[in-house]
Amino acid sequence: MFKRWRAFLAKHQAEPEESIAYRVAVTVLVMFALTLTLHQLEWPSYSPVVLLLTPAASVLSYYRRASSNMWLKVFLSFAMLALLLWFFMRLAATLYDPRLPLAELLVWLQTLHAFDLPAKKDLRYTGLVALILMAIACVLTYSSYFAPLLLLFCVLFLGVLAVDFWSGNRTPQTRLQLQTGKSESGGLDWRWLGKTVAGTLPLAVLGAALIFLFMPRYQGLKLRSLPVNWDMDFSLGQISDGQIRNLNDLSQQDSGGKPQRIDGDSYFGFDSEVNLNARGDLSDRVVLKVRTSNWQYHRAVTFSEYTGYGWKGIPWEPKLKTITTPPFRFPAVNWRDERVTIYYAETDLPNIVFTPSNPYRVYFPSNELYSVNSFEERSSLYANTPATLVAPVFLEEGVVYSVVNQVPAAGSRLLANLRPRQQEKLKAHLAPYLQLPDSVTERTRDLAQKITENYDTDWTRATALTTHLQQNYTYDLDVDFYPEGADTTDHFLFEAKVGYCEQFATSLCVMARSIGLPARYVTGYLPGTYNPVSGFYEIRASDAHAWCEIYMGEFGWMIFDPVPGGNANPEVGDPPQDRWLLESLLEYLNVPPSVRSALPNLLRLLVVLAVLSLILALWRGRSRSDSSPSSKLAPYLRKAESLTSSRRPGETVKRWAERLSEHAPLEVVARIYEESYYRGRELDESQESELKQAVERLKERSSREDA
Repeated sequence: MFKRWRAFLAKHQAEPEESIAYRVAVTVLVMFALTLTLHQLEWPSYSPVVLLLTPAASVLSYYRRASSNMWLKVFLSFAMLALLLWFFMRLAATLYDPRLPLAELLVWLQTLHAFDLPAKKDLRYTGLVALILMAIACVLTYSSYFAPLLLLFCVLFLGVLAVDFWSGNRTPQTRLQLQTGKSESGGLDWRWLGKTVAGTLPLAVLGAALIFLFMPRYQGLKLRSLPVNWDMDFSLGQISDGQIRNLNDLSQQDSGGKPQRIDGDSYFGFDSEVNLNARGDLSDRVVLKVRTSNWQYHRAVTFSEYTGYGWKGIPWEPKLKTITTPPFRFPAVNWRDERVTIYYAETDLPNIVFTPSNPYRVYFPSNELYSVNSFEERSSLYANTPATLVAPVFLEEGVVYSVVNQVPAAGSRLLANLRPRQQEKLKAHLAPYLQLPDSVTERTRDLAQKITENYDTDWTRATALTTHLQQNYTYDLDVDFYPEGADTTDHFLFEAKVGYCEQFATSLCVMARSIGLPARYVTGYLPGTYNPVSGFYEIRASDAHAWCEIYMGEFGWMIFDPVPGGNANPEVGDPPQDRWLLESLLEYLNVPPSVRSALPNLLRLLVVLAVLSLILALWRGRSRSDSSPSSKLAPYLRKAESLTSSRRPGETVKRWAERLSEHAPLEVVARIYEESYYRGRELDESQESELKQAVERLKERSSREDA
């Protein structure tokens, strides 16, 4: 049986690939893809085995390229079956995110396949798997540094394709150089190698860059991502009581509205109490990277009790909620109503789970979360969604988690028709969001009433208050301390008339409550800056923000942002439009608008000039080729081949003449071919005469043999 199998393998074995250069190029490509993929997998324990075993296996494949390798193939077959079984077990455990087990499967398949690469087709399969590995690494990465690495891989991949193509479609001399790296003289042809590299790499880089820059790119990719969380061990300590802890100990408990100066990367609003008389500067350090399909705010903490000088936290104790990875449902019941947002912590953060509006499903590395539910009316489509989520651990650098949230399918026209609620019909659970202290002045209440007196719906009244603040007050981060004992809202509206997001959001909440609109103060992060290279929104410490959420009946809590120059209703409006990647990149780099408008036209002109130059170069090259030595030699070579035995694949003219030594005129053809083609010399009259005579002698000999 084994003899028959060995004979079968020997009979159907492809011609071994002899090119060392080609094998080295493919191995370098594979190692590059494996290294990047393992890096994105956070360097699993088997990484050294893979990185050492793969090149060793490639060397073994070369030395055993002409063997049947029967027992090796048997071993690899059983190993791959076991690997496939392991993959399905891993997949069943992480069905919500198949990328990690798939990446690990391909890593090991690539390693095992490296043991059996005798022929060119096997090397081609290896290059294809390397391409798939890079695609998975692209999905797993969330860093901008990956862009130049991806470009480098594309250059390597195109180089391997070029070598593969030229080895089967170029002249015998080129095939010889590709197979051995040497010329017929026996030494390495550095001139040829330099020309090949110098000609291939710039074209590959230019082509990849043009495709990348001029490719239409949707902001946020407009794709539904798979929810994902990565298992990890937390080292910053456990928090057992469910309270909010600011990492930098910026607690403002019992501040009493006293002036405070705060600095750091962690926003002072991420706490159980907010002092509106605190001042400080935040850095531009990136704290979060977010993958989402839409531009959106990221909620951290909601506050209900206004004290006159700040805000206090949740009016009830947080409840410990044990979470398990929910069963994954894909696609969603309604794609327009669901959105997956993935958060990547770039630095250590407080124990707050940042979420978009209306979160209802969370994939978090911890087994437990402290959840505070915002109890809604039963008529609400977004009932029982958490207002604040608190983790039992600090969000340390490297934490990855996902949130699935419901998106209000609300248009401005639909919202404008919401009828005002009757005060007596308000549920008891909404009472905390109507609370106002005695410090709120009558002139504050009168101003709110005056602004909204001509509007009869909740939406239009809330919008009128927001618009008034945007149009009549000044936003400035450099604000003096407010007088102790004064009501913050009153002082901002009638005395200072300048402030930053905390004062604007507080004033809107207070005025909304004064006319019967349930409102709450919310801290979190702005959407950040979209990085068109990585496809992520980059959120910096300076993107910390405060806004107001007002209850809109069946649509639940909706964002109203009164800061001048901002989007008053971020949840209402058209989604981001698709833009050219170059346009997004220039905006990300803060290029002035005048330059941004002129640069695309300049690049289009350069592309047109490049195309015209390429056409001109090809035309000139064709003109030169008509008078080149190869063009004059080709007819004589074709005629000689027709009169004798044809050259074998990869066989040079010299070796062809040596093999057919009985045809003496072929030695003349080989000599003249070397002098003219390899050395770039044009044929002179004497050489052409010798070629004609040699061909005539071959013709006469062929006629005698036929006779």
